[in-house]
Amino acid sequence: MTVYLIEADPRWAKHSGEEGHHGPEWGPEDLERAAVFLTELAPQALQVFEYLLRNPGREIHCTELVDQALGGSNDVDPARRVAGVLSGMSKAHGNSGRRYPFSWWEAPEGGTGATYAVRPSVAAVFLAARLGR
Repeated sequence: MTVYLIEADPRWAKHSGEEGHHGPEWGPEDLERAAVFLTELAPQALQVFEYLLRNPGREIHCTELVDQALGGSNDVDPARRVAGVLSGMSKAHGNSGRRYPFSWWEAPEGGTGATYAVRPSVAAVFLAARLGR
């Protein structure tokens, strides 16, 4: 089942992220900051983030990110693979002065893997920064 979260959905505030997932949100005044952020991402982190940006507001399971953004399985657990790839955002995040530009949610009890999404307003900032380069 495909789940889309609108901008005001309360589930954005109930994400599983801890360190780095709180603080100032990305906004329209951050176009230049977002352009720099994109240049500082590790290649696979950029691939995953761009996939999320093409699907604003949609919760995407880690297996889909592995299959669609990273070219399929490499015998590593998809949840671990995506988490490892997204650690390639740490430099850009540290330099940005903003929170990570995505949210993630652990699987519910009995489920496996995590889901990820980018808020529609945050996706708009990064897409506009992409166009401005």
